[in-house]
Amino acid sequence: MNVALMQPYFFPYLGYFQLIHAVDEFVVFDQAQYIRRGWINRNRLLNPHKESVYINVPVHKAPRETKIKDILINHTSSWKDTIFQQLSYYRKAPNYAFVLDFMTDCLASDAVYLSELNTSVLKKVCVLLEIDTKITVLSERLPLLTEMDAADDWGIAVSKALHATTYINAIGGMDFYDQQKYLANDLDIQFIKTELKPYQQFHNEFVPGLSIIDVLMFNEPEQVKQMLEIHELIK
Repeated sequence: MNVALMQPYFFPYLGYFQLIHAVDEFVVFDQAQYIRRGWINRNRLLNPHKESVYINVPVHKAPRETKIKDILINHTSSWKDTIFQQLSYYRKAPNYAFVLDFMTDCLASDAVYLSELNTSVLKKVCVLLEIDTKITVLSERLPLLTEMDAADDWGIAVSKALHATTYINAIGGMDFYDQQKYLANDLDIQFIKTELKPYQQFHNEFVPGLSIIDVLMFNEPEQVKQMLEIHELIK
């Protein structure tokens, strides 16, 4: 059995879903500290005036050490309307109507907490793409795991608690993780190297790494499912 542990991002890019697709259980890392100006409450879409623009979920101010699971959405602004206004740039995209309906369903959530909203979105995208990976939330699945001595101890603790034999992480963490520490705990650790194949985005130069929303605007779900397979697991 293999597992992955990752913070819940807001409509993340394709590589995030490649990671989910590559494991047997994907654990939402809601016990991590919330990172401001990261990917937890925002992501990027195309924009007519620049290369990309952010869509955002506003959140209430909180102390720096606040965990993701405790971050509250600020519903005092009409942020959902703003996102749909930003989506209007895609009105000539081949799958605009379909994605607009899908986004309406995703954002219909009355979630109070950001992690709750993001986890719901992740699950809905996985259903759309027929990703059957089990998705769980760390604070619910393993509530006794709350603190670690070192950041890369989380993967070990989660893997051992779930009786996994392999831990898989995004390639960006390759220099961060002490691989010998994992081997000493009888765990194999692998890193997923994603490949983002260009696709037609109107007639502009391809902008890689945008939200899965952009991918779905220009590609049918069946095509996106094929994209999930374009990755490599390395040690």
